[in-house]
Amino acid sequence: METKEISHCLSKLGKWAVKYRRGLLMGGILGFSVTAAYLLSSKKKQVSPLQPKKIGIDMERYVFDIQTDGGLKAAVVESGGDCYTVTLDGRYIGSMWRDEERVMQWNTLDEELTPHLSDIASLLSEAFSRKGFPSLLKGAYPEIISTEWKSTETLEVVISPETDLEVFSTFLNDEVLNLVDFGEHLDLMVKKTDNAYFVIVGVN
Repeated sequence: METKEISHCLSKLGKWAVKYRRGLLMGGILGFSVTAAYLLSSKKKQVSPLQPKKIGIDMERYVFDIQTDGGLKAAVVESGGDCYTVTLDGRYIGSMWRDEERVMQWNTLDEELTPHLSDIASLLSEAFSRKGFPSLLKGAYPEIISTEWKSTETLEVVISPETDLEVFSTFLNDEVLNLVDFGEHLDLMVKKTDNAYFVIVGVN
């Protein structure tokens, strides 16, 4: 295209822009508004009510109730690689590991943990049995406040007041078998505190 043709096209384009400048201005404002609204909405935190919060079934974590001088307290035992960290009543008290020189017996160098080492080791040994199943449940789901055996085949599971019972029980029903390492049947009676209504989640 020659220089005269280019100049002519630019001239026509300039006249068109002047003639329709109001429309161009409105279109630009509209486009900017739509883009800004999209960017703002995409930055909002996405909160899904359909999935309970969880620490994760793939994380090796247990919550045991152990007897102490101050009464029954919750001990949280979490895998940290070659050792397990232990918090008692919300406070870190040490770490423990299996000692190869002592025929894989549990060992610790932390004075605060030492009095409880035997109890925790015993509870860990049965964590994957039906008897120890509550420790796995509470370890995987922080929504669970407490558990209580109602019979040899029925475990009451109490969840926090802010947790949606129907949503949580459905989610638990779909996922709980990933935690189970025993063959016996078990009914989980999932409910909230001070509420008679419950949902049964069957295991095996």
